[in-house]
Amino acid sequence: MNNESIKILRSKISIPLNKAIELLKKNNNDVALSEKDFHNENIIEICKTTDCDKETATKEYQICNFDVIKAIERINQKLVVIGTGKFPDSKIGFILWPENEKGEFYKTAKRNDVFIAEEDFDIVLDVFESVFPLQNPWNNTIEDRFDKVGNNFFDDEIGKIILEKINEIKSEDLKETHFLNQLSDWLNDKLNYADYIVVYGNL
Repeated sequence: MNNESIKILRSKISIPLNKAIELLKKNNNDVALSEKDFHNENIIEICKTTDCDKETATKEYQICNFDVIKAIERINQKLVVIGTGKFPDSKIGFILWPENEKGEFYKTAKRNDVFIAEEDFDIVLDVFESVFPLQNPWNNTIEDRFDKVGNNFFDDEIGKIILEKINEIKSEDLKETHFLNQLSDWLNDKLNYADYIVVYGNL
């Protein structure tokens, strides 16, 4: 093992001696390849931890000056967008999040709310409207229709009905199918523990 290569590599990236030796052995004593390999390993770790794509992980990793922990924290605090990808710049739509029986947010390392553009939500709007009228759990009033400009509360039983109906929707548009699968996965995950799913419209 070339001691000079170890010194050069450790001057470029802050790593323990054993890690430097491991990388250089793996890359035939090539410092540049070892440095690249180190960053690739970190990007893979970020992707696995945050469940994000490589492009996002790479971008945030670079913004955070190659700090894995900061990159993960930054990604985990981003609002997740579920959609067809046809309306990437839309700010008008619906935010969904889970709440407990006290109307409180669940404290999680990763944000568990999602944003859906109005145009994409139209694909499932009929499903959400179909379960009304519903009783508001906080003031016991009967709400006759889905509110596009306020909060809508769906308990876990109603949430499961909504999930079943979404799973029944068929589309020949691959992007719409991808959106439906994403929404189904999100609802299925949150309904495993949430007492309520809240849908807020900012139209």
